[in-house]
Amino acid sequence: MDSRSEGYPQQYQLLLDDSLPVLPSVVRYYDDFEDKYNTISNLSQDEWKTEFDGKKLTVKFTKIPQSARLAFKHIAIDMLGRLDVKSAIMFLENILRTPDHAMVAIHEPPQKFRDYWISSVPDWKYLNALATRTAVHSMCRLNLGGWTLDLSDYVSLLPSPKMDSYKTVRMQECFLPLDHQSLIIEYLDEIAARMDSSLNLEAALVLRDACLLILSHQFGLRPGQIARIQTADVRSYNLKTLHISVPLGKQRGTEKKRLITRRIKTDWVKIFNSYIDANSYLFVNNDYPNHLFFRMPPKDVSLAIAGLTEKITGQRWSATDLRHSAAQRLVDSGVSHISLSEFMGHATTLTANVYFDASPTQAQRVNQALALSNIYSNVAEVARTRTIDKTALLGLPPDQQIGGVPHGIPIAGIGGCSAGQSLCTKNPILSCYTCRKFLPLSDPKIHESVVESLRPVVTAFATASRYNDESPAYTQLRRMFQAALKVAEEVRLMQIDDEAKPA
Repeated sequence: MDSRSEGYPQQYQLLLDDSLPVLPSVVRYYDDFEDKYNTISNLSQDEWKTEFDGKKLTVKFTKIPQSARLAFKHIAIDMLGRLDVKSAIMFLENILRTPDHAMVAIHEPPQKFRDYWISSVPDWKYLNALATRTAVHSMCRLNLGGWTLDLSDYVSLLPSPKMDSYKTVRMQECFLPLDHQSLIIEYLDEIAARMDSSLNLEAALVLRDACLLILSHQFGLRPGQIARIQTADVRSYNLKTLHISVPLGKQRGTEKKRLITRRIKTDWVKIFNSYIDANSYLFVNNDYPNHLFFRMPPKDVSLAIAGLTEKITGQRWSATDLRHSAAQRLVDSGVSHISLSEFMGHATTLTANVYFDASPTQAQRVNQALALSNIYSNVAEVARTRTIDKTALLGLPPDQQIGGVPHGIPIAGIGGCSAGQSLCTKNPILSCYTCRKFLPLSDPKIHESVVESLRPVVTAFATASRYNDESPAYTQLRRMFQAALKVAEEVRLMQIDDEAKPA
């Protein structure tokens, strides 16, 4: 008896039905990242070498009792034949790491296994249940133990553990606050504005990561989708127009290989064009497929996006967070279920419901624009950089003293600009509070008065547009109000801290 069989009931240590067929000589599976078929040979060995998504993994059967290994290998072969390789390996790793549930399914009759499932599944993790159910479906296809193909529906009806896949969306924990979204947009605008002819490895890395961030922020693409973009699917018609065709992910049946086309924001097209000119610096000694636009695996795409968001905002946001935030932006602007599902590449419009449930009412939207709502608690943190007092402000060159007449309301004296207004391509006052070059005046009342002065403008916008908050001006005012109030709060806290310090 195999020593690894210890710990299992006596009946589970018996040899399985000798009717199991001999293992094939090789197993082939398709890797859509490499766009080729890979093979697993030497299936009689207890460790299988696999490669997909640019990474190598070893599937180990060493925890399975010797008497059941042949059965588990047949289950593995069936999974690789009917599932995408990523899902198949994920389920196999889970089953082979904790094989007890699958062992019960192999050796017990279906009704007894159902009793076992119902009594124990509340203690299982969702992935354990999903992987075990998938394995039992393979047993049905293989006529393994007491399972037959006509029991597939019986297996599908087994209850699953409770899991809310969109808990972070419902709790609004995954949405980037408006100030962080503004910082990302500002960073990308700065990258586009400072494009020059000096290209090297460092510049190429900056451009590449900026492109990854654009695709994640603007379109909510998953890392796997971004990694699979092919060079032939990136089409630049002129210096201001660029279209990218992206494979849909997590689709069903014939939808699996469908492409969706997205148009890059005009202001950011030059970032992609510059990356195309500089990518030869990145591709030296790069072993990933030549047909891929970025030539990096999904895992590296994820790390690059998370690292760049942390650099820009001070907080690490994942590509999934950016995807959820992109979806919520569309819902808040009033798109339909069908439009959102098409944008996100969802297989069904039902998935979109969670974003509509999380979307504020129209009254809440107006309150957000008026900076009366606390729904976004982490608003702009411009004041975390540095402030300027009135004497220092008056000592700045006139071009660096901020002033403007937004919507016909004269406003001045809110702070300074380290670059100078003549060099700014944005709207003074409205853009200053979310700009890293802004030096806010160390007087909270000034910033609060800006909000009070412009509040009637928001009400006028809302009334005139019948509360259509898709307007860029409406959105800009909302962001500015929240940022201005946060600056006022930060300045007031700084004053309190200074007063509390011993003389």
